[in-house]
Amino acid sequence: MDAVIIAGGEGKRMGSELPKALVEVKGKPILAWQIDYLLNSGIEKIVLAIGHKAEDIADYIKNNYSGKQVDFTIEKKLLGTAGAVKLALQKCSSEFVVVLNCDDLTDISIKKLGEKGENAICVAHPSLHFGRVTEKNGYAVFEEKPMLSDWVSCGWYLLNRREMLKILPDRGMLEYDVFPKIKLRLYKHEGFWKTFNTQKDVEEFEEAELPAALK
Repeated sequence: MDAVIIAGGEGKRMGSELPKALVEVKGKPILAWQIDYLLNSGIEKIVLAIGHKAEDIADYIKNNYSGKQVDFTIEKKLLGTAGAVKLALQKCSSEFVVVLNCDDLTDISIKKLGEKGENAICVAHPSLHFGRVTEKNGYAVFEEKPMLSDWVSCGWYLLNRREMLKILPDRGMLEYDVFPKIKLRLYKHEGFWKTFNTQKDVEEFEEAELPAALK
């Protein structure tokens, strides 16, 4: 099975001039964490959908993944996530493709996800970014950044390549222009999930205990 990594973001909110994909966490770029996990999980080919400072990412791949099937497509103008994925899917050949955001790192089982056999969206439990305050006998009880019971998208998808190439717009967003209009099977992930948007996210990841699959 092939995979597409959406990796066109900037790293400014993370305090870096590098593209987000090349921001280092625990000693290596976010993108390298994703690529290594996918290759170790049996993914045969990876296509990177890149745009911002694409040449820096392309150089990194050439210098660090020579001999691996890691290709890329470059947005010459902003296409949105839907347009970027449509472009990248044209370089894939497998019936189903794992599509993921570069800044959503998980230990989702590629094998189990592939067994869904239809378009699917991976969901996980989010943690509250604030401390929660509840009441007991009229007094405050504090819980620091609790895990919520709700399900939210964790930025990983399984997509039927031929089907999606017919319906994806040349420009648009997966989250707003595509997914609400199609049937998506849920893949509920109870394991590790970390998203990177700010410098604080990087600092928290530095201190996190990683699951064996990511080490």
